[in-house]
Amino acid sequence: MEASKKSQVMLRAFSSRNFRLYYTGQAISLIGTSMTQVATSWLVYRLTDSAWLLGLVGFASQIPTFVLIPLGGIIADRWNRHQILLVAQILGMLQSLALTWLALSGTINIEYIAILGVLQGMINAFDIPTRQTFLPETVGKENLGNAFAWRTSK
Repeated sequence: MEASKKSQVMLRAFSSRNFRLYYTGQAISLIGTSMTQVATSWLVYRLTDSAWLLGLVGFASQIPTFVLIPLGGIIADRWNRHQILLVAQILGMLQSLALTWLALSGTINIEYIAILGVLQGMINAFDIPTRQTFLPETVGKENLGNAFAWRTSK
């Protein structure tokens, strides 16, 4: 198979405008989420010099996701996924902005970080299942396998 045909096969899902928007938006969102996670870990350790508190804050941010993700899946199946994703992404952005504002203003403390981590865990409980179930809505059946391959390659 020649190179141009290979690239056409590999990029089939990108022929859908909705998939291109979804993929680009999720890439930007995941970059922001990763930056927030690294900044939060760095901030906790810098404020406390405690690996134990670093682990505790990380654990506290994951508990709401673990507990609420079944509810997030139910809601993703029954409500408008596009709207759920928009709300979840906006709330995640506001959570990151709150963390930034508190850090830059010098009013940040471990309690605020833990609370914001728990809030992010709650947001993730709705964002993750919705993101996973929204993908098939962005491409036709003929390109669904290719879209799943691109989503898992991030």
